[in-house]
Amino acid sequence: MKFSALLKNRIVKSKKAKIAVCFFAVCLLLLILLTPNLPPALTTQVSQIPIAQQCTTIQSGDPRSPTNPDIPYIISPRRTLLLTDKPKLRWNQVLGVKSYDVSLQKGDSVVWQTKVSTNQVVYPGEPRLETGVEYLLIVKADNGKLSTDEKPNARGFSLLSKDEAPVVKASMTQLNNQKVSDKVKNFQRAFFYIGADLKSEAIETLETLISSGIKETSVYRKLGNLYWETGVNVQTEINYLNAHKLARANKDIIQQAQIAEALGDLYIAIDDQKTARNWLTQARDSYKTLGNKQRVEELDEQIKQLKTNKSTT
Repeated sequence: MKFSALLKNRIVKSKKAKIAVCFFAVCLLLLILLTPNLPPALTTQVSQIPIAQQCTTIQSGDPRSPTNPDIPYIISPRRTLLLTDKPKLRWNQVLGVKSYDVSLQKGDSVVWQTKVSTNQVVYPGEPRLETGVEYLLIVKADNGKLSTDEKPNARGFSLLSKDEAPVVKASMTQLNNQKVSDKVKNFQRAFFYIGADLKSEAIETLETLISSGIKETSVYRKLGNLYWETGVNVQTEINYLNAHKLARANKDIIQQAQIAEALGDLYIAIDDQKTARNWLTQARDSYKTLGNKQRVEELDEQIKQLKTNKSTT
């Protein structure tokens, strides 16, 4: 066998092994979280394990983008891989706009286009999307604004490779065949999608959970993380705020501290330092309640630097 063929087989096996590890990690996490007789301390520790970070490298999107509500900026899919070749395409609904021209672009070529009156449409599957190709969704509103007016422009999406897709589909079949509730299955799907870098499908799965009436801190927080990674700061803010509200209602000090800190980081990134200081102060106070002196000192220093930056500008 030629060296190139050996190398290719080795890469494929490596990818399959990574997906298998993610599958095992998801099942283990869900088993622990959903077993009522485990010690609370162990459940809390496991709930904080960043499964996605173990399975794939997370890259945050540009937190400054998008900010202009007059732009039909892309919500999904962006900065993601996709398992389905018929994805739901979504963008910001611009006030007063009655129609959108939607197109899918490959390089400099338009491969598909349509006109709709809503802010989403399902790609029909024809022409067939190709693996190894990055597609860019472009939307033009009837106010003349384009999704590409967002600066910097959103990256597009690609299909999962032909080698990885069958492994993911087989693992999903195993997940779906488990005799557990639909809620648990959706949690499993979401965590597995995250591990396989299928952010768009993870987002859709978690939003389905919420629309079905399941409103939990962990769901909103994970959605916030996903939107942060894909660069949709408006949705990041909405979901983090919902997560923090639920954490307060549940008197979950750990989650309150972590989410308040994430909100502080978000507002720093979008250059709203006053709001950032408020959230970091809340995070510091929560960590103080928890007795975490190290985080209290670190956040005190960060808040001090933000005040210094304000005085010098």
